[in-house]
Amino acid sequence: MKPTEIPLGQAPTFAVETIATPTYGPGGSCTVIYSTPIAAPPATCLAVVLDPSTYPSWNKWIPRAVVETPAPASALDKVPAALASHLAAADKDKTHGLLLLGAEFSFEVHMDPESTSSRTTHLEITRLEDFVRGEGGDGRKGLRVAWKTRGDPWHVRAERVQEFVEDGKGGCEYYTYETFYGVLGWTVRMFVAGPLSNGLRLWMEGVKKEAEGKVAATPGDA
Repeated sequence: MKPTEIPLGQAPTFAVETIATPTYGPGGSCTVIYSTPIAAPPATCLAVVLDPSTYPSWNKWIPRAVVETPAPASALDKVPAALASHLAAADKDKTHGLLLLGAEFSFEVHMDPESTSSRTTHLEITRLEDFVRGEGGDGRKGLRVAWKTRGDPWHVRAERVQEFVEDGKGGCEYYTYETFYGVLGWTVRMFVAGPLSNGLRLWMEGVKKEAEGKVAATPGDA
C-alpha cells in the first residue's frame, strides 16, 4: 500500500498491506492508518503536533510529552519556511521545547484515557519537511513529520508518519500511517488494536479541534 492510497475520512484501522516508512523501509508486520479533513492550513496543524506545551489542552490519550534531548540549534534552519513563523523560529530558546528534527522525547501514553495509569514511550524525530504529494497523488504541497521508537529494539519497533496536505481551500487533509516492525510487531494488532485505535482517534480529533480553534480565534492569521 502507498500513503497516497489512504482514503480521506478514514477512522483508525489496520491496513490490508503494510506501508514502508522513511527509516525502516518495507517489511513491516502491520500498519495502522487514519485521516481526516481539517479546516486549518498545514502549518497550523503541524505546529500543534510539534509543541508539547499544547498537549494537555487537546490530547487526552497523550496529555504529556517531554523533550529529553533537544534538537540541535541548527534544526531551526531546517524547519520548512511555511512552518517557521508558527514555531517562533526567531527565538532560539524555543528549540529546546519543540519536537524538531533530531529531538529525542517521550510520550506519557494512557491506553485507557479514563485512567491515571500510563506507560512511557521513547521516540525520536526522523523527518520534518515539506513535500509534494506524488506517487499517484495529485502534486499538492504538504508538510510532513515522522518519529520512530528509540533504540531500534529487535523485538518490536515502529515509525509514525503524519502528513498535512493542502486542500486548495485554505485547509488541509491529514493523513497518518504507523508501521510496526520486528518479530513481535504482529502482537500490536493482536493484543492492543482496540485501545490503540481509540487512542489514535482521540489524537486525530484533538489535532483537528485544536487547529480549527486557532483559525477561528485568529482568522486570516492562523
